[in-house]
Amino acid sequence: MQVQKAKREDIVMAVDNETEKIVTLTVAECGEFHDFGEFHENIDSVDEAISLWNSIPPERMNGIPSIGINIHTPGTEYYEDSQIDILNGKVIDLEILDYVSDVAKNPKAIEMIQELIDKVKSPEIEVRGDLSKWQNKTEEMGQIHKKRSR
Repeated sequence: MQVQKAKREDIVMAVDNETEKIVTLTVAECGEFHDFGEFHENIDSVDEAISLWNSIPPERMNGIPSIGINIHTPGTEYYEDSQIDILNGKVIDLEILDYVSDVAKNPKAIEMIQELIDKVKSPEIEVRGDLSKWQNKTEEMGQIHKKRSR
């Protein structure tokens, strides 16, 4: 019997291939404390998230409304999810992605953020940062993954 030692990167790639991440959106009446006021999660579409965000009446707001991204790995507890608010009030903060690599490295999350930007973009909404560097990185990661899986 011959035992072969596995490389660490082979093990990591095997785990990454097996676990498909679930990317959804969140809408909170108060972006700082999601428990204050309305909070909606597991939203599959950008259109639904925008509709919920727009439906929060300004006269009863407990804080600054937000739309966020949530990434869940099936088989893990909800408190292990990666979640970050991207749209806070009238500001889309893309610079925050520098600090949340789970979101920044996920192609589906980047696609949803781009769709959100495209659909809420107006003179009233300020976009801080640039999504192109994350779009390029997720494309590069996809190419590396394809090469490794051959």
